[in-house]
Amino acid sequence: MGNAVTLEMIYDEVKQVNKRLSLIEDVIEEVIINGLPVARISKNKKEAMCRSIEEMKKGNCVTLEELKSA
Repeated sequence: MGNAVTLEMIYDEVKQVNKRLSLIEDVIEEVIINGLPVARISKNKKEAMCRSIEEMKKGNCVTLEELKSA
């Protein structure tokens, strides 16, 4: 049984996936934030979008409509 998969191996793989997803989230956030000045969004709306992104990172969900109205 040299090819047996252990719980530790699965856990390590899940950790790696989480790290990659975190990096992807960071890149998407950076693109959104850097693109906002081009879109001419008010400072208040930009701050609201940043707060929404932070809430999503914490696992709190928002609807697309809530994000649009932010």
